[in-house]
Amino acid sequence: MLIRSMAPEVIACDEIGTKQDVLAIKYALCSGVKGLFTMHGSEMKDIKGNFEVCELIERHWIEKIIFL
Repeated sequence: MLIRSMAPEVIACDEIGTKQDVLAIKYALCSGVKGLFTMHGSEMKDIKGNFEVCELIERHWIEKIIFL
């Protein structure tokens, strides 16, 4: 509802990883909203171990991944 009513250009979300998180991200991205998301992982294997997030990566919905 917030995306429809507020029409943000960018959303930021800390600690993604659940199916509900990914569904919300997909909805936002399909609505033209850019996103900045964080999750725990020290290497790509850790990130791809989460099936929900892995789908976003494989379908190129996530443009860049940065490890700190």
